[in-house]
Amino acid sequence: MEHPFGIDFGGTGIKGAPVDLEVGDFAHDRIRIDTPRPAPPQAVAEVFGKIIDSFPASSRPVGVTVPGIVRHGVVHSAAN
Repeated sequence: MEHPFGIDFGGTGIKGAPVDLEVGDFAHDRIRIDTPRPAPPQAVAEVFGKIIDSFPASSRPVGVTVPGIVRHGVVHSAAN
């Protein structure tokens, strides 16, 4: 699978799948896992790992969206 990987980190769920940038759609069905409560970085990173590990053939870059304003790599606020 030669597609980059996209992760959507949301307030209620974390979703991910390889993305076909040529057609602008998922290259495979996405995986969704509930966002941990509470959601410290280690718990969120574990969920990211589980989702990425569900697609072992994907070895391309990973892009992540977050539910907040990001400045210089730091999330300063969150909608939830």
